Amino acid sequence: MTEGEIRTLANEILGRTLGSSGYERVEVRPGFDHSGEPSLFVKAVFRPGSGVTDGGRLNGANADLRMRLMERGEDRFPYLDVEYPDDEVLIDDDELGHP
Repeated sequence: MTEGEIRTLANEILGRTLGSSGYERVEVRPGFDHSGEPSLFVKAVFRPGSGVTDGGRLNGANADLRMRLMERGEDRFPYLDVEYPDDEVLIDDDELGHP
């Protein structure tokens, strides 16, 4: 499947399953997982003020996405990540250049 086809399908599924939780849009990036296998990195971006989404709903959305991709012949595994704009970004001292 093309990246555009995957994005369209993912947006349909995530919108349906996570829309009431503040889902806004999807980002899809092909790449390789920790084992070097071709994979899809799917990011569900939520609207500000959405709060944290129930883990069961996220797992269900990811399972639905995986099944629908497989039905269409896509072999790459989708790794679902979430982005909440209100989240505080934490970095450690090493990233700041401190010992």
